[in-house]
Amino acid sequence: MHKLTPFLAVWAIAATVALAWVVGRDSAAPRSTLASAGSGSEIATPKAPPAAALPSPAPSATPTPAFPQFVSTVPKAFRGNWDEMVADKCEGREARFYFGDRKFNNFEVAWEVTKVKLYSPTEMDMSTTTKGEDGNQIDQTWQFKLVDGGKTLTGRKAGAEFYKRCPAG
Repeated sequence: MHKLTPFLAVWAIAATVALAWVVGRDSAAPRSTLASAGSGSEIATPKAPPAAALPSPAPSATPTPAFPQFVSTVPKAFRGNWDEMVADKCEGREARFYFGDRKFNNFEVAWEVTKVKLYSPTEMDMSTTTKGEDGNQIDQTWQFKLVDGGKTLTGRKAGAEFYKRCPAG
């Protein structure tokens, strides 16, 4: 250990204590100043506290969204046609799933998306509603997630089937 190290440590501690005393003294409770009221009586008038010495922290450039969160539309990453087989480019038949911003089709059944609960940018529960053949309302919640960099759609539970995005027209 160098001979100056203990001296520098003591000096740093003393400087820190002195600075804390000066800052603490200036930021203590507001002091009263005496102002003359014309009749010779003295009235205590509070002095405004000093402005903050430190600037407020800058907001993060890209804030991390908190999950889960609710949104009213299907995220863009999920939108489009998805099917088990894409070698034929999904031509000549309906895709297994179609996601629009507020519409969802599962084969021939058209659903209206009522809300989406995002667990991450790639995982969601999608609440939907439709009318059955008898005219009764049917509500269904679907669980999906994107894997393989968004190239594959699957369910959120283990053992779910995998679907590939159908090539664009």
